[in-house]
Amino acid sequence: MHGLSQLSTFGHQLDGTLQRYKALVYPQRYWDYRRWLQQQVGTEQLHQLAHNQPVVVFDFRDSRIDGPQGRRFYSLFIYFVRAGFYPVLRNNYLVLGNIQEKHKRYCLQENFSVLTHERDLPAGYVLVTDKWYSNLAERAGKIIHINYQPDYSTNDSCFPMPFPLFPPLYAAKEDLRLAYYREQDRQWKIFFGGDAEPGKYNKKSIREIYAKLSRTQILERLSQRLPNDFFWRLNNPEQLKQAEQSSYPGLIAMNTRHCKVASEEWLGTMARAHFFLACPGVRYPMSHNLIEAMAVGTIPITQYPELFFPALEHGKNCLVFSSPDELQIAVQQAMSMDNAQRAEMKQAAQTYYDQYLAPQASIKRLLEHRPKHISLRLLPFLKAGGGFA
Repeated sequence: MHGLSQLSTFGHQLDGTLQRYKALVYPQRYWDYRRWLQQQVGTEQLHQLAHNQPVVVFDFRDSRIDGPQGRRFYSLFIYFVRAGFYPVLRNNYLVLGNIQEKHKRYCLQENFSVLTHERDLPAGYVLVTDKWYSNLAERAGKIIHINYQPDYSTNDSCFPMPFPLFPPLYAAKEDLRLAYYREQDRQWKIFFGGDAEPGKYNKKSIREIYAKLSRTQILERLSQRLPNDFFWRLNNPEQLKQAEQSSYPGLIAMNTRHCKVASEEWLGTMARAHFFLACPGVRYPMSHNLIEAMAVGTIPITQYPELFFPALEHGKNCLVFSSPDELQIAVQQAMSMDNAQRAEMKQAAQTYYDQYLAPQASIKRLLEHRPKHISLRLLPFLKAGGGFA
């Protein structure tokens, strides 16, 4: 089995390398990129374009920085934008050739420049790079070195990148409406919303490498053990509409394969509940929806508080379980919690988001981490062999 695991890892790494460099064998894509590049704003008038904003320059080797469907690239980009920086992208076909695709295309909604001449850059900019050497480092005020390694420890000297919201939420500027959602009336006690396809969400990596209950195991356990009046599975849009007009004292489990919710409505749906049941992702535990829950003040019920930095705390900003029996206890605790304690935990959850997960606060903490050279651990939630991101 160990040999098969190593073979699978090697196969994925080989596939990842081929994906990063496949653009070199598609001439038409290159010419499309050249046409796109001609339409972009250069850096000749950067001092006017930036409007006295601090400048961040992204200089990457290839599309490894993208992550799944461009999520990592865009999240890093939008974090700096939300923190008030003006972004400059270094011209590199291997990095920008796919900027009009998938989640990466959301960058095109923001103002940025493509680096035309190095002399155009104002001294003291922030440089973000995954290169061993970048000739842009000499005039940079701070240099953020991207570290892709798994198995982060709090004893490491690097800074752990917070897990982001789902990219379309930033693109729709939903993260700028959190104050509204936090004041929304709460109709449901507990909510789960996400893909719930049993085969996809029951991977060995979750159960064996991370030693967590899978999404499938969690939902099956609760569907079997909770009384019928306290477990409502939403399987179509009509049931979702009915739930939106109802108060519910138990767990509402919504499978987004069958109940599609637009990005502009997702946080509002999340904010209908007092608690959010945080089920693991496909190959590793972290999932966007737990971050989204805390952003709107919906208290997470989770089994991976240690994958946050600092760790979440049971009874303060979350409820924690680590076994099927503890899962049931946590759910019962959420359903019976009094208003005063629930309000206190709600405030603590959204305060944690504001201090450690929100883009502006995260970039401030990142830049204060070291005087000049800062190592940014891009995937601190990932264990070796426990999925790819």
